Amino acid sequence: MQIRCLLLLILLVSAISCSPRRGIRVVAVNKDGLFPKRVQSSLESALKWFENAVLVQDSSSSYVVDYVGKAVPGYLTPFAGRVTIQTPNKVFSLGILSDEFKTLFEYSDVVVFIRAKPFGCGSQPQAFGGAMRPKSEILRASITKLAFLEYCYNEVSDTFSYFDLFRHEILHSLGYGVFEPHDSAMSVREEKYQWKNEDGTESTATRHFFNTNQHALDEVKKYFGCDNDILKGVESDEGGMHLNEYIFQNELMTPTLAEKNYFSYISAAILENIYTGNEQWYNVNRTFIGPEADAYNFGKGFGCSWLLNSCYEFLEGRKNEKVPRPAPFCLEDSVQKCFKKSENELIAFSCELRDSGAADNNIPRPLNTKYNVPSTRYCPIYPNYFEKSKYELVDCQHHK
Repeated sequence: MQIRCLLLLILLVSAISCSPRRGIRVVAVNKDGLFPKRVQSSLESALKWFENAVLVQDSSSSYVVDYVGKAVPGYLTPFAGRVTIQTPNKVFSLGILSDEFKTLFEYSDVVVFIRAKPFGCGSQPQAFGGAMRPKSEILRASITKLAFLEYCYNEVSDTFSYFDLFRHEILHSLGYGVFEPHDSAMSVREEKYQWKNEDGTESTATRHFFNTNQHALDEVKKYFGCDNDILKGVESDEGGMHLNEYIFQNELMTPTLAEKNYFSYISAAILENIYTGNEQWYNVNRTFIGPEADAYNFGKGFGCSWLLNSCYEFLEGRKNEKVPRPAPFCLEDSVQKCFKKSENELIAFSCELRDSGAADNNIPRPLNTKYNVPSTRYCPIYPNYFEKSKYELVDCQHHK
């Protein structure tokens, strides 16, 4: 009984509130033990961030605890071992079939079960996460409790933001880009448009949208400074799970994480449009996320042209601006510029990098262009700008 009370205190100590909504209690379960210290610390920080950033109300339905043994790959019956538990405040271990684990499971809002990613791991840190929705109509009418996170156990990077990695995947666990909203005003999921190439030719492209509500679209319009009714939605990747990489760059919920990523008011609105039944499950604490959301500035004020036209049309319209080529666009003389990483090391600032793969929106590779990076839609954009922009930009002939 003492252990049960201790667990409840660990979970609830910073979540008690007199209001109907309180900080969400997200708990991570790992049958493989602790991550390396830097990674484990990032997981704890991410769980604390959710407790402050996302507000929920108590669910009216209770999960059957043995559902874990029936539904969670890697933890299926007959697995009966001890697991490592990470709460926002403490790390400890429990037997997965113990009464103490049942107590912890019952009083948690979301339980993320971590397992090793079975394949597809490269040299970079990566993960894949999401929610597991039960078939029971009673359980589907409550907040999602079961979630998974597959993690590649690679060597620990000294610079990669594991904090952002865990936040990104846990947001998917809450339903970001996964669950259909209850009442969406955005019926258009994709549209065809013309992409103007560098040489003036045009290609037919397809943009995709989140199935989200007007509030999220209003946040996009406000951020980019585009009040055009022709804007039909919040642009996503092809699967509708992430914000579009090209449009939103280093926002936290784009497919590829940069060295520093930001959770924006746009993502807050998308998360808040997750309903189960007739009830909105999540509220985002804008007072808490405000400093981070306000610090996100990629593309801020770029206008409708950035959202609706090709990069070449966008740059053409900025020729008379004080900053005709804003970051992360290469300067017109970019081949002569370098980032000064140290007194003895310069990094060339060039858009003429080559890469394989296809650009999003089905934009074909132009025939006559010196820009060959699909992830930038073959535009004069420096692909790794946000990792290098902390360094001084100097002439490549810079004298040591």
